Amino acid sequence: MILSLLLAAAATQAPAAAPARLSPEAADARCVVVLGFINTQGKLTPERAEAVKNGTIYYLGKLRGRNPGVNLPATLDAAAKLATAQKVNVGPEAQRCGAELAQLGAATARPAGMPPTPRKP
Repeated sequence: MILSLLLAAAATQAPAAAPARLSPEAADARCVVVLGFINTQGKLTPERAEAVKNGTIYYLGKLRGRNPGVNLPATLDAAAKLATAQKVNVGPEAQRCGAELAQLGAATARPAGMPPTPRKP
């Protein structure tokens, strides 16, 4: 579901060539930048806005998990500057980021027919 929301949010962007290879940290930072860009475009339904927010939290968590001392503002600023310099198209990047989020969603989804997690009384 998150993938479809991100793809729909990026659908207004024109197609472009495949992005250059990035380090895992740079790729995650670029996802945060792309999601931030999508968020600033407005016209997001509440569901899309929630998907963008959750995706952003996920990628920020990956950056912190990989390097707890990461300077997030500097890392994100560098990612934004590189994306601007490379004239990166949001559509393909949103697809790349959304694909990872979709895989995560599929891996963590509860199988059909499985009861909800029991709660303590």
